[in-house]
Amino acid sequence: MKVTVSQWKEFARAISVGWFLAVRQLRRAGKGTTSLIIFIMVLTFLNLVVVSGLLLGLISGSFIQFRESYSGEVIVTPAPQRDYIENSSELAAFLRDHPRVEAVSARYRVGGQVLGTLSDLPEKYERPNKVGARIVGIDPSDEEAVTGFSRFVMRGEGLVEGEEGYILIGSNLIKKYSSFADVYIPGLDLLNDVDVGKRVRVTITSAGGTTVSKDFIVKGVVKSKVDEVSTRMFITDRELKRLIPINKEQYQEIAVKMDYAYAPALVDEIEGFMGSSAALVQTTDEAIPSFLRDIETTMGILGNALSSIALVVAAITIFIVIFINAVTKRKFIGIMKGIGISPLAIESSYVFQAIFYGVAGSIIGLVLTFFVLKPYFNAYPINFPFSDGILVATPVGAMLRVGILMIVTLAAGYIPAKIIVRKNTLDSILGRQ
Repeated sequence: MKVTVSQWKEFARAISVGWFLAVRQLRRAGKGTTSLIIFIMVLTFLNLVVVSGLLLGLISGSFIQFRESYSGEVIVTPAPQRDYIENSSELAAFLRDHPRVEAVSARYRVGGQVLGTLSDLPEKYERPNKVGARIVGIDPSDEEAVTGFSRFVMRGEGLVEGEEGYILIGSNLIKKYSSFADVYIPGLDLLNDVDVGKRVRVTITSAGGTTVSKDFIVKGVVKSKVDEVSTRMFITDRELKRLIPINKEQYQEIAVKMDYAYAPALVDEIEGFMGSSAALVQTTDEAIPSFLRDIETTMGILGNALSSIALVVAAITIFIVIFINAVTKRKFIGIMKGIGISPLAIESSYVFQAIFYGVAGSIIGLVLTFFVLKPYFNAYPINFPFSDGILVATPVGAMLRVGILMIVTLAAGYIPAKIIVRKNTLDSILGRQ
């Protein structure tokens, strides 16, 4: 159907009159009522953005910790079916000379057993006081540059380059400090009576059956919400290099600290330098365990479900406010229709009121989210057992939710106005049902 110029003018006039009526009604409305409605819209917006953002932040916090505490922006590990990174010394040198790389930590890593009691033999039916764990050889200064490793030392002191005979043990391997000490898990062994200053014995067995043992003094206990720190043991790389029976010059992990955005390009450069089959090269996002990704998806679904409930509450609130407002002014609406004001103008006036409530609530909500809540949670993350929870909120995602909220608000404002305006004009003036 073709719309004529006169119809466009009539529509524009109706919208203009509706805007005038909406402004007058808002000015005459009680400040307490208006403030309460806007407050409800602010809470609705925060429910849409903040609740889902905090749920996602629980997992995003663990992603950040994984990157900052272990992997860096790029992590290189052995290719499948390999025990070491091929030509890893050349790769480490290449990365250290790369202009976009800030720091590199090349680590030796081997499986071994740690005996916590050297003086007393276990009873006949008693399990020996030992655990199997990954033993990692690090260069203390390089590791500090990549992960800030010293911040994980909860007791004792960190490793110093050049010293020997000392070991750091992850807190989840010691019964006194482990988060799992009070839970019975079949097959889980923890070290008893092991603490800073205690002597332990490390035994490494090669694939060929060669066994190497050495005693170490526990210099510190390290604790992190990342398993790759709290379930490992650490000695200096030079000392572990001497204990490894074979492939002494080959690293098992190389963590690279650099600009996050450039990480995919560096992965391509490393694969070009080494060949795609020489090692497993991943960005931190690719290296994150898949079960964490699954949890992230679940949290996103849960957050959307909670946000949907908030939208329904907001729609009902606006509907009730506009409906009651229109009912109480039913006679006034009838008079306006009687003197020639179009129904569209009256309906649009209530729609404009709903838009005002939605826009005001969204603006205040945006300010609170990005200038108050997000900086606060970044500075003081929520302390969860597996992560430091932050608030995940992006301008694009927030504006999308603003759009959804405005659509719901428009519908909630238009429907009750339409119900009242369509009543018979004379019945409205006389107050008849």
